[in-house]
Amino acid sequence: MKKRLLIVVFGLILFMTGCGNKEADLSTFRVAVSADGTSLDPIDYNDVFSENILKQIFDTLLDKAPNGDLVNGLAESLERPDNKTLVIKIREGVKFSNGDPLTVEDVIFSLKRVAECDQFGYIFKNIDTDNLRKIDDTTLEIKLKEPDATILEALAHPASSIISQKDLEEKGENFRENPIGTGPFVLDKWTKLDSVTFKRNENYWGDKPSIENLVFKVIPEASQRIIELESGGVDMAFQIAPNDIKKVEENPDLKLDRKLDNSVHFVSFNTVKPPFDNINARLAMTKAIDMDTIFKTVYQGVGKRATSNVNPNFKYSIADSIEPTKVDKEEAKRLFAEAGMTEGTTIKIYVNDNQQRNDVAQMMKEQLTEYGINLEIVKLEWGALVEALKNKEDDMFIMSWTPAEDTHYEFYQPFHSDGKGNGPNFNDFGNAALDVLIDAGAREFDDAKRGAIYKEAQELVNKELPWMYICYGETVVGMKKNVTGFDIAPTYAQKFGKVGFEAVEK
Repeated sequence: MKKRLLIVVFGLILFMTGCGNKEADLSTFRVAVSADGTSLDPIDYNDVFSENILKQIFDTLLDKAPNGDLVNGLAESLERPDNKTLVIKIREGVKFSNGDPLTVEDVIFSLKRVAECDQFGYIFKNIDTDNLRKIDDTTLEIKLKEPDATILEALAHPASSIISQKDLEEKGENFRENPIGTGPFVLDKWTKLDSVTFKRNENYWGDKPSIENLVFKVIPEASQRIIELESGGVDMAFQIAPNDIKKVEENPDLKLDRKLDNSVHFVSFNTVKPPFDNINARLAMTKAIDMDTIFKTVYQGVGKRATSNVNPNFKYSIADSIEPTKVDKEEAKRLFAEAGMTEGTTIKIYVNDNQQRNDVAQMMKEQLTEYGINLEIVKLEWGALVEALKNKEDDMFIMSWTPAEDTHYEFYQPFHSDGKGNGPNFNDFGNAALDVLIDAGAREFDDAKRGAIYKEAQELVNKELPWMYICYGETVVGMKKNVTGFDIAPTYAQKFGKVGFEAVEK
């Protein structure tokens, strides 16, 4: 009898311990992401995967609400006495995650650093770094070199994240892998190509996250991400494949959230080397490739066919007034011949682990056989892909561009000559007439005039064809049914400071 009683008591202890572990699991939120970041220095990254990490650690002076509206971040208030002056008051009592106070000097240091950096300096080039002035302990003045209609949006860009000058100077090169910020989370551990672990920032100035830990699990294969979600290995999974949407919708323990996002998915041509330095070669591809069929087959109703570089989520887009390009096989053959792309020509297209991009490339390969062109598909993990593109190894690559800010950034980073060599303009496209339009749009405050400028700019991009459009993206996220506080932003990078779980009834 005693022996039996001991077994029952021991079993009860195990049951109670198991319940305790289940409760403890609610303190950790695990997210399946498709790729890892490459750098955690706000001025030294090229990709949305790094940005996804940065948004947990850092804050910017201004921020974007999920609906796209500008809201205050570290800035408590902002005044604009004229088109060349900003006066910003920062929030009082803000601390970095190590307990050091945020100072106006840190803000000035961060803004000067981003304005003078190679990677993002062209976005902030109008900041007069010699005239960033401290007014008092919580107020600074920013002088601009010329009027800039985009500067407020720029101050919400992750590159303008406010860093600790002391932290950077003490860590040196190690800063890019282990920085501190004022954001809702603190980087705990970064295991490259595997996972990123964060802890709650106990010094956070805003409402502290309800979760104690946040984990990004790097799972490149969409099929594996859905398996992890279904099995409980993660609480949320990004980039749910179209053929997995029904699985999530029909699972009583899961729910799906989806929203048309700001992304433009495209095939980029390397315009600085043959064959695609020739406009006829680029035009021939748009006539030869049946992108309508590719979109319907690969994306299965997720997203929308693209017709302009400016996503229709953005003001001034003319996408809805343009019909998608139609296949014209005879014209394609004529243009290929004029461009010297004769039968037997081999070209390379670079992709990362993203399954949809691989499927797009495979269908392009099959379609091009009709023209005697061999398409070699080069598949690399994200970091290696970025390096290959920087080295101009590709003829084409497949990628997406997801600007979080003003319409201006649908042009500046992808197509302005100042951005050559940086993502997404790895292929060094540049056009003097387009540069003039982009610069004019940034300076114009009159809404109608600005709209006319961007209409002309979109038409010029469609004429020069640096990209062959695939679609505008849709963010599709699967998660456990008890997840709360998640509101999809129209960008890949998301904020998780308000995410949590519904209370479990006992």
